[in-house]
Formats: sequence, structure tokens, C-alpha cells
Amino acid sequence: MQNTDVLEIDGAADYLAPISELDRARKYPYHAPQGGFILNAGRLLPLTEGDLAASASAILGGRVAVLSVGSNRAPVQLLRKFGTAATVPVTPARLHDCDIVHAALIGYYAAVPCTAFPSVGTVVDLNVAWLDPEQLVQMHRTEGIGVAYNFVEMDNVEHLFTLSAAFSGALSDGPVFGYAARAGVLDCGNGQPAGLAAIPAQGRKFKTLSQDAAATYLCQLVGIDATTPNSMADFICEMQADKAARDRIIDLLRAHALFDVAPPWRVVPVNIDGIDKYI
Repeated sequence: MQNTDVLEIDGAADYLAPISELDRARKYPYHAPQGGFILNAGRLLPLTEGDLAASASAILGGRVAVLSVGSNRAPVQLLRKFGTAATVPVTPARLHDCDIVHAALIGYYAAVPCTAFPSVGTVVDLNVAWLDPEQLVQMHRTEGIGVAYNFVEMDNVEHLFTLSAAFSGALSDGPVFGYAARAGVLDCGNGQPAGLAAIPAQGRKFKTLSQDAAATYLCQLVGIDATTPNSMADFICEMQADKAARDRIIDLLRAHALFDVAPPWRVVPVNIDGIDKYI
């Protein structure tokens, strides 16, 4: 897909600006534009309902709809995962009866990542990345499939583009997939998780924590003093450099994990290689 004559979306350079290794943890889940867009050969282009109505099969054909609940919403993360040659269409979507909360996990780049968690009446505006088969395999790897996250078929996802009847099937007929943290969600007090402050929700029932606050709380739970900027930076660097140290933290977090017995998704078995550097 070449759109050399199309103007980039407002703020494209900011959405795609490189992030330092330290900020990969601190600024998770990164900034994401509202509405549809296409990451195309390193450029960030608008995607409108009119574009899909005119050529939905060309834009989305052969691709799998994957709900983005955390950093995958953000163009800078898609660029990192798929490279400057990739084309990735992204459409707005809404997740009903769930919140996006901190997982009982620390990621390989030392963020406290997130996952969906049932919350009746809560609605979150997110987006769907439409991935081709090669991109889907790479996404599985980056999510640490089968170790950190499960691949799941989601319920309760509403596409926000409302096309004419002739084209609506391009969005609504197929399943929407996503990723759910295998470790559960972090108990942030009174047996409840905490929503991500960076991702607003309507009808939210849980308190929220910023990434900094979540990381500080996680350290408190596992007995690490990271109350100063320098100590938190040291913790982040250690987690990024030392898989064994991350694994010890993840093991300690098991005592602080919550699970829902009837989540609105179903696990889809996936078995691929190449995940070692992402767990």
C-alpha cells in the first residue's frame, strides 16, 4: 500500500518518536490516536469510514482482527514490533463489560503490563489492529504466547466504524481476538485490581494507578525498595537485563494475583517458537 500523497495524521511524529529503554517501562502503554489509522512504511496515515466503504476488502482482506488493550494500541509499539516496511490498518473499537487493569506480571522491558478483566457496565475505547499472517505470528512472539499471555477469542467488542450494509461485513462478520495475561491481574487492595490511569473507561468500578504507581506498588509487594527515581531506574534496568530476576518477581507475584472464573473470552491454542527474548 502506497499513500505518498496522503497527509499524515496530526501528531504523527510524536506518536512514532523513539522511546528510550527506560521510558519503555515508565511510559507504558504509550500514546495512541483516536479513530482509525494505518501504519504504512513508517508513516502514520488516517483511515476513515469512507476509505473502508470504498475498499474494505483491499485494506482488511486476509487479516485477523486483534483487540489492542495496552501498548499495542500505540503506533510506536506497532512500529517496533513490525518494522518500517509494515502496513497495519487499525480501527477504533469499544470493549464492553471489561476494564483494562494491571496484570500480576512484569514484562521483559520492565513495565507492569495490562490485560482485560471483567467489570459489568464498564466500557473502554480501544482499537483493533488488523494483522496479516506473518504479523500475527510476530505478535504472538512479542506477547510471550503460552507463557505470559494466552491468545483468546473475545466477546463484547463493538466496532466503532458504522459502514453501509454493503461493507459492514468487513468489520462485523469475523471474530475479534486478543491476549489475556496467564498470570492473572494484580490485587491492588481489597481483592480488586486497578485500572490503568492512562486508559480512560466509562463506568469504571476500580481505582486507577499510573505506571509509576503500579511499579512502586509491585516493588513493595515483593520487598524491593524503589521509592526514589534512582532506585526505580535501577530496578527497571535490572529487570530488563536479567530474565532470572524477572522470573523471581513473577513467582512472588503469584501470591497477589486475582483471576475471574468466567471471563468473556475463550482461549485459542497457539504453539510457536521464538518467544524466548519476549518473556
